[in-house]
Amino acid sequence: MNQLEDFVAAKLLRVKAIKIQPKMPFTWVTGWHSPIYCDNRKILSYPLIRNVISVEMAHAIAEKYPDVEVIASVATNAIGIGLLVANALGLPFVYVHPTPKTHGFENQIEGDLRPRQNVVVVEDQVSVGDNCLKVVEALRKNGGNVQGVMSIFHYELADTQKKFVKAGVSCEALCGFEAAIRQAQETEYITAEDAEVLYAWHKSPATWKK
Repeated sequence: MNQLEDFVAAKLLRVKAIKIQPKMPFTWVTGWHSPIYCDNRKILSYPLIRNVISVEMAHAIAEKYPDVEVIASVATNAIGIGLLVANALGLPFVYVHPTPKTHGFENQIEGDLRPRQNVVVVEDQVSVGDNCLKVVEALRKNGGNVQGVMSIFHYELADTQKKFVKAGVSCEALCGFEAAIRQAQETEYITAEDAEVLYAWHKSPATWKK
């Protein structure tokens, strides 16, 4: 059992960045119905929690990707945490839109990225992974050497993990679905029956019905 995963999951549940509602499912942008939803932008309002998470993410990146030269965030949700991580590591920071802007300079990458720089992408949460992978592709097209993706939370969906493998990029997280459900049960936020619903959803999220 990973103590850091459990610690982060407990903090996200505490501030309701992770919400679990088996009886009142959320609707994702994909149109999927889900009994769990993660919005890690909420942690930015809690200084102690955001600082702990950004420092732990910085430590994880420094350990796994010691040659990192630039931190890149997925716009817009991960800009806040990405900047905190870049500050903790003393590294340059850029953020990347999943698609190019249609006005002004029509930038897709905001900030300065030099060719062949080693980049780690910071994401707030990984669900289906499409926007994150578009950012990885944009960085590669602009000469960046993407070493990996680091997120706060990962839904650990099988199809998403296959997408990252196919794209040839590692995807790590401070905590994932399993840790969130474990912590939610230990704190009696959910019942054993609720957990069964969540695991049933996790096996087939695209077709799950309440």
